[in-house]
Amino acid sequence: MDFACPVKCVAYFSGVTEMLEQAEVRFEKKYLPKRPIEELVEAVAGKLGVKPELICSGNKQRRYAEARSLVAFLAVEEVGHPAADVARFLAVTRMGVQKAVMRGSELQNRNPLFEN
Repeated sequence: MDFACPVKCVAYFSGVTEMLEQAEVRFEKKYLPKRPIEELVEAVAGKLGVKPELICSGNKQRRYAEARSLVAFLAVEEVGHPAADVARFLAVTRMGVQKAVMRGSELQNRNPLFEN
């Protein structure tokens, strides 16, 4: 960091730089081309060794529910898909997607399957 410039110094110490970086990440997630949800389902199915069609089937077995949670987390938080789109794809409600995102985040934190 070049502290010779007072504006950069103030921006750095006031947290503006961090806020700008966070805004840039949110912008990229919202407006740049997204990885299709179908690809995320395939990737999660491959990592967990489950059938992709059962992830979207509403199957309540733990491994499929966890796979759905990971797909929801990746689609919403990492890729930037709207929760409503993910809900339609997974055949669940938007509230179900929001809960799945939280569970998926916990699963990813405990046992990272995908790099952030």
